[in-house]
Amino acid sequence: MNGIKHDHPSQSLSSGSGAIPPPTPPKQSSNLHGSVLSTASSLTEKALPPIQGALSSAKEAAHNLTSSSSSSSSSSSPINNGSTSLSASSEYPIPNSHQSTQLADYVLVFQHVARKYLRASTKVPASERSSVAVEYQSLISRIKSTGLKVTSRDGAKRSGQILIFVKADDRLLTKLARQEALSDYLHGVLSIEPPPPRSSSLEAENKTKNSSASPLHLTPASRLRLVDSLLTLPNLTSDAVKDASGGKSQVPSGAGLRIGNKEFPHLVDMSAIHDPAYNSSWMKRWAHTSPFKAFTGVGLDDLDSIREHFGEDVALYFGFLNYYFQALAPAAALGVLLWLLGRPFSPVYSFGLVIWSCLFVELWRMKERKLAVRWGTLGVSQVDRRRHDFVPRATRIDPATEEPEEVFEWWRRELRVILSLPIVALFASILAATVTLMFVIEIFVTQLYHGPLKMAVPFIPTALLVVAVPQIMAAWQATAVAITKWENHHSAKSYDHSLTLKRFAMQAITAYGALTLSAYVYIPFGENIMQTMVAQGWFKDSIKEAVRQGKIGEKGIDFHINPDRMHTQLFAVSVTSQFVNAFTELALPVILRKVGEWREERAEKKNSSTSSSSSGGSGASPIRQGSADSASSSGTITPVESDGSESERSFLHRVRRELALPPYDLFGDYAEMATQFGYITLWSSVWPLSPVMGFLNNFFELRSDAAKISLNNRRPVPVRAETIGPWLEAFGFIAWLSALNNAALVYLFQQSETAGVNGHSAYETTMRTHLHPRASAGNMTVKGMVDAQSVWSFSRLLPQNIPTSGAAGAIVAAVLVALLAEHVYGLVRSGVRHVLERLIWRGSSEEMVVRRREWILRVETLKLHVAAQDEREIKQKVDVGADQERAFWDEDKDVGLDAIRTSGKTE
Repeated sequence: MNGIKHDHPSQSLSSGSGAIPPPTPPKQSSNLHGSVLSTASSLTEKALPPIQGALSSAKEAAHNLTSSSSSSSSSSSPINNGSTSLSASSEYPIPNSHQSTQLADYVLVFQHVARKYLRASTKVPASERSSVAVEYQSLISRIKSTGLKVTSRDGAKRSGQILIFVKADDRLLTKLARQEALSDYLHGVLSIEPPPPRSSSLEAENKTKNSSASPLHLTPASRLRLVDSLLTLPNLTSDAVKDASGGKSQVPSGAGLRIGNKEFPHLVDMSAIHDPAYNSSWMKRWAHTSPFKAFTGVGLDDLDSIREHFGEDVALYFGFLNYYFQALAPAAALGVLLWLLGRPFSPVYSFGLVIWSCLFVELWRMKERKLAVRWGTLGVSQVDRRRHDFVPRATRIDPATEEPEEVFEWWRRELRVILSLPIVALFASILAATVTLMFVIEIFVTQLYHGPLKMAVPFIPTALLVVAVPQIMAAWQATAVAITKWENHHSAKSYDHSLTLKRFAMQAITAYGALTLSAYVYIPFGENIMQTMVAQGWFKDSIKEAVRQGKIGEKGIDFHINPDRMHTQLFAVSVTSQFVNAFTELALPVILRKVGEWREERAEKKNSSTSSSSSGGSGASPIRQGSADSASSSGTITPVESDGSESERSFLHRVRRELALPPYDLFGDYAEMATQFGYITLWSSVWPLSPVMGFLNNFFELRSDAAKISLNNRRPVPVRAETIGPWLEAFGFIAWLSALNNAALVYLFQQSETAGVNGHSAYETTMRTHLHPRASAGNMTVKGMVDAQSVWSFSRLLPQNIPTSGAAGAIVAAVLVALLAEHVYGLVRSGVRHVLERLIWRGSSEEMVVRRREWILRVETLKLHVAAQDEREIKQKVDVGADQERAFWDEDKDVGLDAIRTSGKTE
């Protein structure tokens, strides 16, 4: 059940459902409302305990699934369905997290001294200190009202901060878990574990019947997620769940805290706290992988461990990354074969790559569904958190549930999306113009300009890439956040979905823009563009001066297309960029953090020497660090390090260091993989070794991302998830686009005749020239061209007036070829999805678990309603005509048989 474990299996179905307490009397209300509440209460009391017992068979199947999936594999999948994991009995076993051993679950940062006073010579005004104290007391009271334990300690030195630690006891978490289980049941979340019973009489009755029902045991991720919900959400459940769960299971309302809240402006930060023991075990296990198992990925047991500690969203990311790493193996093998043959722009390779990308996306749909069943989150998208910033236009009673519902009409949101499209187009145009400017300067201006500072011209594109592009992307990110907030999404997942697609769309323009310009502008039209620029007099004086000085020939600019440009670009992004990304993700944050710590220590030593010399000169007695007397003129008090146990001091030091780390964001990791996937599927026909580079990179990416979360980022707050969400759409779109792009590339380009000869690169590219049948004499084949009778000549299908032998005509023909390939891809994708659904999902253990759960729910609900109907039956009173009615139906008066027997005696 969504991060909640039961210590023992539930009572079996054969044991009966006798352990059922009396139903809760329904509340007096309207017919529908009373029926809903009565049914919910009855389901809580009657239906759920039998389901809990009846699901033992489904749970047994799920257990078999867990134990068998890691060794079973799908024959039709490019990866193993369950990877072989390292043995738990090895030197580095699967890490286990114990959140209860942590001193606190969560930490909040309260800025009690404003930053403007930290380095000032004036103290904080008394009125301001008084208002901050009132706000602090109100904040502590709000947290305590939720049932959480609260304590505080000093923040980092000279920060003016107070660290507020909170922790939930097991009784409160059990109540929260029960409420969540009932809400999941109400919304149709098909968790493996059933919702827990709420009645104490049920527990007592189960004990008398040797029931094995046991208290809930929460995973560290579910514990932390529930604490976060209690802190950040104003309301934790619906009215129906509250009424159905009973008074004893009621939980307090949430605190509704968030950064930037006007009620608590000095609450500046909130964060979960890492478990260093788990992080250390996790990194050691993944770093010391056996060479024989290095390329089999991580196993399902490892993913289960990540899910129990970090939550389903992070576990899904690592599951996807592991799947992607394994799925690249066949693509890499095909790429190596084509590389050995020296065959870029191979139609066989391009066709195989498109089919692989389609299989990759559709197989992941199956795999993530199976993981959702395994982790009990199938259907969890129906239970989503309300955004703090959501502004409803009205509140109404839902006609289906008769519960209050905040309303913001769908058409208003869609209208806002449409109105935001011009802003999206504006930023896309600015970004595309910047990339195009970089391209023009790199290709043309460096050839045309021969004036002062010519040596600096080649560095302009690099400067634009380093300075201008990040600024544009930063401005777009801020704009995208503002636009998405303006769209006023109700749920956090809907908001993240919209924002993710906006951000990645711009990132894709930056990533693939240069290669697109090279393929569809530079190679087909580069020489014509250069001739036009010279003819128009661009840099005319500079060219004349260069001719006069003998820097260029009398004939002027001698410009030729670089046939190896696309290969060079793809090599740079496939190899060089991945090394740079690994350095910036893993090594650079550590270096910067060490430099910052060194500067802090240096400043601390300087301040200590200054204060000791001044105190020594005045003869004053030493002041205890952390006391009120040690406050600076601004009122800041340094932390007390001498108080408390050694474990507490170590804990506080670790928390202060974690608060200096940035939050973890899944967007960057998914975006990196999606960008790499695009390079491989869209452009690797240029250089077939690109999948190999991706395969090798992802082996280290699995481990570097684990180290990044453990060392360079805060602990992420767990989020329940059943899918990778918008990223599945992004990968699907890239796979669809690969069909168009590969068809166009194969139609347009071929290997140059000079490739691999006399020092030339083996990946030098030239354009194919397709002659129209009426423009060619018989079966004439022109050097470097494809004749009209060639199987690759699409020209025979085009109108004669399209100049297919030129660059423009070739581009037009390539567009038509791409559109044809897109239609074929759509049919192939539908067929692949149809086959995989029946081959992998139907009949699988996971589908059996889902079907079994749904069937048992229906059977037990049916039994409940039948029993309720029997109880409501009453005897009808006999009316006045009852005797006459019985006399009419008396069998003695039935004359049918007698009439037949006596019919022969009638004359």
